[in-house]
Amino acid sequence: MGKTNRDRPSPRWTILRMGEITVAMVAAIAVGLGVGLAVLAVDTEWLSPPPIELGTVAGARVLLGSVIGGLITVAVFGLWMRTVVIGLMAAHFSPRTLLIFLDDRFQRNLLAFMSAGVVAVLVILLRMPADEQAAAPLVSTVLVVVIALAAMAGVLLAMQHAAQSLSLPELVSRLAEDVLKVLDRHPEARIELTEVPPPLSEPRTVLAPGTGWIARIDIPRMLSALPSGGIVHLRCRVGEFVTPRRTVALVSSIEDGAEVDFDGLARAFNLARTRSPDMNLVFAISQLVDVGTFALQARADTSTAHEVMVHLEAVLEEIICRGLPRLHDKDSDGRCIYDEVGWDVADVVQLCVERLRDQASRDPEAARHLMHMLQRVSEVAEECGVFTVVSEVKCQVEMVQALAKANGMLPHDYQRLEREAGIS
Repeated sequence: MGKTNRDRPSPRWTILRMGEITVAMVAAIAVGLGVGLAVLAVDTEWLSPPPIELGTVAGARVLLGSVIGGLITVAVFGLWMRTVVIGLMAAHFSPRTLLIFLDDRFQRNLLAFMSAGVVAVLVILLRMPADEQAAAPLVSTVLVVVIALAAMAGVLLAMQHAAQSLSLPELVSRLAEDVLKVLDRHPEARIELTEVPPPLSEPRTVLAPGTGWIARIDIPRMLSALPSGGIVHLRCRVGEFVTPRRTVALVSSIEDGAEVDFDGLARAFNLARTRSPDMNLVFAISQLVDVGTFALQARADTSTAHEVMVHLEAVLEEIICRGLPRLHDKDSDGRCIYDEVGWDVADVVQLCVERLRDQASRDPEAARHLMHMLQRVSEVAEECGVFTVVSEVKCQVEMVQALAKANGMLPHDYQRLEREAGIS
């Protein structure tokens, strides 16, 4: 029933990026080939001999060869600039966060443009007239000069883009936007339950189909694997790491002798070799929190930590307003899915604050920023009636205060922290 490492699906993020790169390169080659043949046709059919002589075919060949070498150099320089950016950012972020800088659409587009230019110039070079002393084709020569000038502009754009990529607020804002995109794809509630009944007596276990991270739980497939009246209690959630010995669900059936497709139930848990922020909301939030914790730990960079906290506040407010519905479901034949361990908003708030509070409590400014974020989150939770979050925030506020006192925060700073917490 288990899957080998070879059977596990590749991360969706990797598949998408490889697909984008492949499509961009194929399109660039096609465009370059088409442009090169088109300008040669214009020179041959309508401008032969050319009305203006720009030199001989021999000189044009030298120019074209130089342009091809220049385009390749520019493409390599653009990639090198990205390497420089990663090296400069290594002092500010963890290695996992640095991988984000490699996912650069501008870099792919620049590389595709250079590839199209190389193909176009190469086509023109290979199909130039054989007579070395003949007049150089007019449109083809002008096009090559334009491509060379565009390549020089591409160098300037690459440098400007690399410099903009060094902006810490830009990265933090991008990570927050990515979290909201994942939240938009979060499944909606199928049924609303106020209380989950306990499993029936002597439930049977469903083991994980392999080793990996749970990327998705296919509820419709799970229902189809149950007999009428079958009940499943989930024992894991998206983002957890499981092994073939891990119980991921409990199954109980009302009807005696009813057959359950345990293989189908196990395969409803889609595993990935690595975690991806594209579908895992908690992991996407963790990447944003990573920036804040790394800034406080390695650099004592309270400015970056503040950037993270204000964006994290906006993300948590949006999650509170939208909610994180559980995967409960039920069909007309009495098949039921009960999600007892899925993520809720209070879990997310606890995860974020637990990772920030220790380091933040060592710095008065960072502690006040964290306290302000918590109070704002609590206010939004009260407005939305999510009282589990209000209770969690109250608990986290008390722990931040206790840590600040234990870390020896000065009395004046501690009084300001209490005022930020709303304590008279």
